[in-house]
Order: sequence, then C-alpha cells, then structure tokens
Amino acid sequence: MTAFTMAEDFRDTFIRAGGIRTRLIEAGDPADPTVVLVHDGAYGTDSMLCWEGVIGELTDRYHVVAPDLIGWGGTDKLCYFDRSPYDYRLEHLAAVCRVLALDEPAFFAGSSFGAELVARGVAEPQWGWNARAAVAITGTGGRLYRMPGGIERLSDYTPSPEAARRLTAMLVHSTDGLDEHIQRRFEISMAPGHWEALSALGLRNPSAERVARPEHWPEPLLDCDVPILWVEGADDPLLEQGWAAKMAGLGDSFSSVVVPGGHEPNIEHPADTGRLIRDFFDSCP
Repeated sequence: MTAFTMAEDFRDTFIRAGGIRTRLIEAGDPADPTVVLVHDGAYGTDSMLCWEGVIGELTDRYHVVAPDLIGWGGTDKLCYFDRSPYDYRLEHLAAVCRVLALDEPAFFAGSSFGAELVARGVAEPQWGWNARAAVAITGTGGRLYRMPGGIERLSDYTPSPEAARRLTAMLVHSTDGLDEHIQRRFEISMAPGHWEALSALGLRNPSAERVARPEHWPEPLLDCDVPILWVEGADDPLLEQGWAAKMAGLGDSFSSVVVPGGHEPNIEHPADTGRLIRDFFDSCP
C-alpha cells in the first residue's frame, strides 16, 4: 500500500447525515465562512484525492468542508435504482450542512459530477441548499455539451493499477508526477462496495421497458441569482470547447473562465485552482 500522510491541519471525521454514515475532511477555522467542496464521480476518487492540493489555498480565509459522496471513500456504499443519481446525493449534501449547523450561506465548489451537483443544488430550491456563490469546474449540471462516448469510457473500469492510470489520463492533460495519485486511486477503488455501488446503475431489468426520466435542466438556472463561475479546461476531452461561456450566458450573475489542463484542473493544477476558487469567492458580496 502507498504511504499517505494527511496534512496535520486537515481533520478527518465521520458524521451521520440523513441516516448515512459520512466521512468528511474539515480544515480551517470554523468561525470563517464555509466552503463546501464536492468531489468528482470517477471510480477511485474521494474528497482528499480530488481536493487535497486545493484545500490549503483556501484555509487562510475559509472553513473548508469536503465530504465523501454516497458510494465513495468512507461514506456508505448505497445505490437507489428508482431515483436519479443526483437527487439522493443532493439531499445527502443538504443533510451534511444541517448536521454541521452551517446556518450562514455557504460557498460551494464542485468538480465534474460534483460540479453538476453544485449547479443543481444552488439552482433548484427544493434541495434546501443555502448558497452564497458557487464554482462549477467542468460540469454543466446535466448532460449538456458532453463529448460522445466520454462517460462510457470513464465507466469502463475494472480495478487494476493500469486501469487507474488510464482513467486518470482521461481527467488530466498529463499524468506526469501523478504516480502516487494513480496508486491511491486504485487502492480507493478496491474499498468494499465502492465498485459495486458505482457499477450497479448499469443493471437493467431485461423484462421491463427502459423509460427515460424527464429532464428539465438547465431551465432552473434561468431563475437562479446565485453567482456561479463556470470553469472550463482548455484541453478537456470530455466536454465541448466553449461550453462554459454558453452556461454563463444563461444568467446575469454567471461568469466563465478557461484554465490550462484537462477535465480536472483541481488534480493537475491544484494550487492555481485553489486560488481561482478563493479569488472568486472573495469577490462575491
């Protein structure tokens, strides 16, 4: 196993949120404004693997909370077959905020699938998120602007060190210097129930007609007054070029930026990504 030492000022804890045992990372002064970081949806990720290099850029001004989503990391490995994969995770994140008594409006930032959750959480009032501003890194909130076959390639994962390297290569422009990251991804993907929870949604009843769920996204964004910064990777192979500017055009409080790197600049350029998030939140009233 790869030796990995968490920074001393990162607090690794467990809470029960909405009945779900939830692992989260906390850092910074709880008296400061809170930033909730929501990780991506790839096999073998968790809050630390996604955000560890970003968190340190935020903690001088912000209290950081980074939970593991349902199915990932140290959080319970569950799958709901009769609900959208967004819905129960949006409810879970709202429950995390309630348990932590985040009474003041919080800042939210997400990467990839996490960005989709963040966009929906701040734009759809039924989830009960109390959001001050948001950063959506390479996630549109739904299936908009996806390159054909990208999700299928990410979903083709049978745990092995080689598969972890191939998957990581789809998320970054270059895997140079990421050997430890790749080994940790493989090890996390071997956690009991993780692969099963993520793969289970591919099961289909062969005797039942598949009915597509109705989708009303991105209409909720048209009424959203929460500032959202849409972040596009310049070399992202999974989303169409120019998608962030198109998303920013949906609301007067939205903006966009293109940054170096692939689908997850938070992995490839974590310090730069952390400063981008910090500077945007600093600019929000």
